[in-house]
Amino acid sequence: MIGSSIVTEFKMQAGKPVLVRQSMIFFVDDKEGKAIDIQKFAGRRPIAAFGNADGDFQMLQWTLAGDRPHLGMLVHHTMPTREFACDRKRASWARLTRASAPPRRAAGT
Repeated sequence: MIGSSIVTEFKMQAGKPVLVRQSMIFFVDDKEGKAIDIQKFAGRRPIAAFGNADGDFQMLQWTLAGDRPHLGMLVHHTMPTREFACDRKRASWARLTRASAPPRRAAGT
């Protein structure tokens, strides 16, 4: 699982090794950070990516720019009682505005 992470320190307490979470963020896995995180931990461009909010846009761009066959999908959640609603119309923390916009075509195509 790739995601945001907190700085963690290895310590010996009472003669036993423990991992202690610090109060600092190590990495935020959102927007550009998603593509960077995938490359850092997986070591290669994915062939499939799935997102549900604008924070996934750059991850989808990175995936779809690959030379191999690829797949990028958006899940459009609209039921706030079942899942966090991600939509243009809702002011939730996970907006889906930019990522769901129709792609622009180059002139003459």
